Amino acid sequence: MKYAAKTITGIRKQNQDAVFIPERGMIAIAAVADGMGGHNAGDIASALAIKTLVENMHKNAPGTIRERLINAVNMANSAVYELSFSDEGYRGMGTTLVAAVLEEKRFIAANVGDSRLYHYDGLHLKQITEDHSYVAQLAALGYITREEAARHPQRNIITRAVGTRPIERVDVFECAWEKGDKLLICTDGLYGELSEDELADALGRSAEELQTACDALVERALKAGSRDNISAVIIYNDGENAE
Repeated sequence: MKYAAKTITGIRKQNQDAVFIPERGMIAIAAVADGMGGHNAGDIASALAIKTLVENMHKNAPGTIRERLINAVNMANSAVYELSFSDEGYRGMGTTLVAAVLEEKRFIAANVGDSRLYHYDGLHLKQITEDHSYVAQLAALGYITREEAARHPQRNIITRAVGTRPIERVDVFECAWEKGDKLLICTDGLYGELSEDELADALGRSAEELQTACDALVERALKAGSRDNISAVIIYNDGENAE
């Protein structure tokens, strides 16, 4: 696997996003977290969630990859929730979390919140995760269109987050992918400003330009007017061992 990652503060005063890509020899897992804007210590929540997730995935625990991933997200939720009561300044903090464990022929992803994972096979871009947000619920019920949801004034209200409740539901997706495919994991600061055609255009670059493509996506979102932190991780399936 090949990886590229980029996170910037943008026009905000503080970067509450966190990203993770593995070093050689580590388990093949990539993740993005977006600390809840408007809440205390969002940067601490996102960093702690990813740290706890990765540490638990590296433990030699029993169970399938799916089971281990769900448990790791649950442990991240508990860590953030418990820390939120340790200091008044941490009360109410939380974070989105998207993580993907990567194998040669499949990936297993977990999601809480409205950060996203996309799969690009060289021709088609597909959103794999489902947003846990107020506007996503409205769109699912047919009250508004996806286009209206993207511009809705309440589009930043999320319905699930890591660390805001003792127990949180985790969505899990198991998908096939092939050599040459790419994954994009990103926060709403990125996808909220760019069309799927723009995302696909960047992902269409060669594997040698992986970091360039990642940097370009983030900068394009900033120039498009993103008012949030902006983060992206791109993973390329090179057909080699997933590490």
